[in-house]
Amino acid sequence: MTDPHIPARKCSGLCRRAALIAGLALSLGIGFAGTARAEDLAARLAAAVPPGVHLVVAEQNDQASIPWTLSKASEGVPYEAEFANFNGGPAVLEALISGGADIGYIGEAPLPIAIAAGVEDLVAVALSANPGTAGNYYVVAQPDSGIRSVADLRGRTVAYPPGTGRHMALASILHKAGLSLETDVKGVELAGAEVAPTFSSRAVDAAVVLGQQYFRIGEPPILADGRGHNWGWNIIVVHKSLLDDPAKTAAVADFVRRAVQFYNWQRANPDAWIQASYVGQQGLTFEQGKRLFENDGLGSYYRIDDRAAEVFQEIADGLKATGALKRDISIAPYLDPRFNDIVAWQNQADGVVPRDLVQPTH
Repeated sequence: MTDPHIPARKCSGLCRRAALIAGLALSLGIGFAGTARAEDLAARLAAAVPPGVHLVVAEQNDQASIPWTLSKASEGVPYEAEFANFNGGPAVLEALISGGADIGYIGEAPLPIAIAAGVEDLVAVALSANPGTAGNYYVVAQPDSGIRSVADLRGRTVAYPPGTGRHMALASILHKAGLSLETDVKGVELAGAEVAPTFSSRAVDAAVVLGQQYFRIGEPPILADGRGHNWGWNIIVVHKSLLDDPAKTAAVADFVRRAVQFYNWQRANPDAWIQASYVGQQGLTFEQGKRLFENDGLGSYYRIDDRAAEVFQEIADGLKATGALKRDISIAPYLDPRFNDIVAWQNQADGVVPRDLVQPTH
């Protein structure tokens, strides 16, 4: 079921099996009539996937593979799901463009930045949002550096990974303080994994780091976090040509349902998620993981509708205003709502009602 005002996309070569995927949820009684159970939708989506499908999922920090198994969302999967870890959203997009991955997880900044750079082959098929979150982004300064506020960063070196959510948040934080990443500070572009070690070596005055990195570098002074500068979006992206493949499209439909399922499981089981991810994978203490989780929490999956498109356009416009984006873009052509009913149906099955897409702070 396609939402109005979001351009329809031609899916040449789709056979009837793939065409039915988009309307499957509606035929099962979505629209909140309550006529079908969660296992009915799960079974029918799984049955629509032909034998022999292999789906490579590009993720970051095991964000999908851990809850995929822990929540048991992987049970009965009708295809081979292979997870591959990448360092940052741009690397995920490169894997999708090159054919090294079928489906990938990114934050809210990489797709608009890639589009502005001329990439036209990617499309978002599902998105989660967490309005009001810090986004796990923290701008920190060297202790005893005399830097006590964002305004003090003028003329100082600041490390960040370009083309990422951290790039977006940093540009916006500086912009709010009347500074530009292009002209007022000395930006040092590094791969995501190199930012924290470079800061620890004292080679830069400041950096934008992730929460888990913050504890590893000794909890330096925090000048600002991402609250009000991001929407906490995680986007599931595919290459447009993949949706011309009936078998892969069916597998993506099944994966999207499971992705919503295991994300909702994370919300309902925070201690298990903290232990598996923050402690088991990232090496933090449970208390540190709990601190990060309570600071950010988790959002929910949303329909790709008019409001979601509006918010994503605001993100793209904000990236342009802060200098992270080099030209204006229209984001709507890169949003595909064909799996909306599956997302809404799984949310209902899990008792999850997404809150309004409103940013508490700007």
